[in-house]
Amino acid sequence: MGNAACARRFPKQTTKTSTVIILVGLLLTYLALPSDNLGNVFAGAALGIGLSLAIATVIDGAAGVRAIIRVDIVMLWVLYGLTFLEFLFPQPAAENLLSSDLATKGVLAAMLGFAGIAIGRHLVPRRRKANPAFFADVAPRNIFLLFVMAASLGYFHILLSVDFDVFEMFRQMTLPRFSQSWTRGRYGDASALLAEIGALLYLVPPVAGLIYARAKEFGILQKFVVTVVLLATLYYAFSSGTRSILAVYVITFFGAYYLTKPKINLWQAAAQGTVALIILLLVTSYMLVFREAGVSSFSFADRPPGSLYIDNNMVVLAQITGAFPAVHDFLGFEIPYSALVHPIPRALWPEKPEALSVTIESIVGVVQSTIACTFIGEAYMMGGMLGVGLVAMFFGAAAEMWNRLRQDQNSAFSQVLYTSGFLCAAISMRSMLWTTVTMLPTMALWFYGRLWLRRATPARTSSSPKPH
Repeated sequence: MGNAACARRFPKQTTKTSTVIILVGLLLTYLALPSDNLGNVFAGAALGIGLSLAIATVIDGAAGVRAIIRVDIVMLWVLYGLTFLEFLFPQPAAENLLSSDLATKGVLAAMLGFAGIAIGRHLVPRRRKANPAFFADVAPRNIFLLFVMAASLGYFHILLSVDFDVFEMFRQMTLPRFSQSWTRGRYGDASALLAEIGALLYLVPPVAGLIYARAKEFGILQKFVVTVVLLATLYYAFSSGTRSILAVYVITFFGAYYLTKPKINLWQAAAQGTVALIILLLVTSYMLVFREAGVSSFSFADRPPGSLYIDNNMVVLAQITGAFPAVHDFLGFEIPYSALVHPIPRALWPEKPEALSVTIESIVGVVQSTIACTFIGEAYMMGGMLGVGLVAMFFGAAAEMWNRLRQDQNSAFSQVLYTSGFLCAAISMRSMLWTTVTMLPTMALWFYGRLWLRRATPARTSSSPKPH
């Protein structure tokens, strides 16, 4: 079955019912929150919000697998994973850090973030008819060329730092975090520009997902190269100890795979997704432990993981709600300004501001490490509850705008381009200061399609039939 046939059966996106479910679930959860201690407050919120998101996702998923492969749904679930998921499990170390009143205020700010994303999806007017497809379908050779280019440019700065010794590259991947020769300095220099190009590595998983979905169109050697590079890239993310990178790789791979696969079995997709999620949770629970010692020195017997731990973001968020404006004035447009100038390399702008005037680390009292508290914490620092609501609705509206790209079911390239945006969506939930940075690989992919693919193949309209 071709993608044109899939496009005819692809249902229109309906989110009104799921939005109502989310909003009602948030309200009921807040009204039912316990008030005895921090652990119970966060655990009650985790259960209620998780159940609301699950019901809303099932309602959307009734229309098919592709109906839930959307940027807004990725945002909601990533945000849940960053905030409440860990509190479905015992967190004894966090129970005495805050008062229950401050924890409840933090929960309210988080709920406003979820509600804002859900509501923001409906602030964008829907198109009455589909526009002509921007990209025509792409020949397999051009897809494979894209994969090779992304991998080559993505690994170039790493290979350059080890004199193109592949074995040395893998050896250094087993070392403790930040001890690799390709590690970027805090402020960066001219060589850091190559590391910025290395962000193209984020395109490897979604393009690989497309190639796996259309495996019959590619040769054995091509599929072998894709498999080797994909496994190496997943290992690179795993050895880095950065859980968000590994999670984004998995999300973009499966997103592109299911969006471009001609035939999708709902139960098979659910089974595969469940297995991948369980493995991801197990792997990421160990990543926190071994990233200090390195893979080569890690022992499963000596360092078993405890309860599921993410980042205690809800504790940090609650502390922020207590610090602003009681201790610090709201930062206002300082945060959006920092996000806008973040992609500019310091080699080109040595005077670029180093940090916010009031950092999250100074609020929490941490000196040796950096802390992210999700976009909700940053938005609260910017303008309180109003700031959280406005930023959340902006992300929801932006997600709905980006969702329009997936309507072009006749173009596999459009689907990969769409899925690559999951990177920006997911990382933005962790910190909106990284929004403008993580959109760069997707912009590079768009330019590749705009400047190269459109010259190679004339575009068709989305309603044009595709030969089988």
